[in-house]
Amino acid sequence: MAETVWLSSDGPHGDDYTSEVAAAVSEAIRVLNHATLSHVGVTYPSTVYDVLGRIGSSTAGLDQLLGQLGEALRRMQESGHLGDDHGDPGERLDKALSELAAARRSAHDLALRIDRAFNTTAGLHLTDRGRH
Repeated sequence: MAETVWLSSDGPHGDDYTSEVAAAVSEAIRVLNHATLSHVGVTYPSTVYDVLGRIGSSTAGLDQLLGQLGEALRRMQESGHLGDDHGDPGERLDKALSELAAARRSAHDLALRIDRAFNTTAGLHLTDRGRH
């Protein structure tokens, strides 16, 4: 049985809540994948339009999220409390920050492409022959 996660931009902010929300996002994508697997989950072009609009806005927020995660790692390093099981955390931090920067660029491109698909599907509809 799924656990309910209350979503609130006002918090409560903390590590556990942050991880719970990330798990909820992952589960939501999994559920959408199942919902769109067969034709019964998407029967109208307006559903495609709606889903693209909603995931587009969340995808656009990934740039900010990834940047803030990188800043969190930087703060931990600057505090002197960041360790690494394999040696110097600075080396791994640099690699993580580099990958986050690349992911931010990809997220920006993904959000742009989803927005274009969203705008392109705005006028699509079923004809009378498609409504059986």
